[in-house]
Amino acid sequence: MICFPHEQGWLFISQPAHAWMAGELAAVWGNDTFAHPKPREAVILATRLHDIGWLDWDANPRLDVEGRPVNFLATNLDETIPVWRSGVQQIRMMNPFAAILVSMHAATIYNRRLERGADPPERIQEIRQALAEHELIQTSLCKELALLPLYGPACAQEQLGISYRWLRVCDLLSLAVLAKALPEEGQIAKVPVGSGDNFAEISYRYHSPFILEISPWPFASSKLQLPVEARYVKQESFDSLRAYHATLENAPWQTLTATIRPAD
Repeated sequence: MICFPHEQGWLFISQPAHAWMAGELAAVWGNDTFAHPKPREAVILATRLHDIGWLDWDANPRLDVEGRPVNFLATNLDETIPVWRSGVQQIRMMNPFAAILVSMHAATIYNRRLERGADPPERIQEIRQALAEHELIQTSLCKELALLPLYGPACAQEQLGISYRWLRVCDLLSLAVLAKALPEEGQIAKVPVGSGDNFAEISYRYHSPFILEISPWPFASSKLQLPVEARYVKQESFDSLRAYHATLENAPWQTLTATIRPAD
């Protein structure tokens, strides 16, 4: 669950809703400068559904020790390991190449945890085991797909890394405009320009409410306005998990419009 303080309360956006918007970005990615994702449909599917494993957690989010909603960035290993394992398994039933990309994304999340020192030393081995699990999944699926004309060439290590970068960049852009999970201004590196090892850097700047300016412009459309469903709760903390879930369940849905436009 994406949640952050807003007007003496909280704004909630589900992880799958954020991922769906990231998938919409992947679907319109590509112009005279930036190549379309490849293999296109599998990359779009993986990007749209990369957070599908969060569905159960988002349906039953938890509170911290102070009775405040827990944002997805503050979840622990007991929560995230099942989330990513389930997500990869579900997507594998739809498209095995997309499952490889989501497994690579899970590995990125685990490596980021290691870099941040988000977990106590006694749990580092669990992260390394999870990374090994996902490496095995990726290797196994690549072997299964190696002889297929559509996916065999895409499973080459270099090409696989490029395909994943489309997912990752669209994920970061969606998080930048929806989740306040990135600094308000910065750069996203290693953005695929073509289908080879040619990359660029995209600069972005956030403007409230839910506006993101980026340069250079990688999309086919000249400006993007994307609806995202969210809920507002005007309450800062809760006495119990039951009260939190009931309040969230009864909160009215509102449609936000996320705007992504070229920088001036």
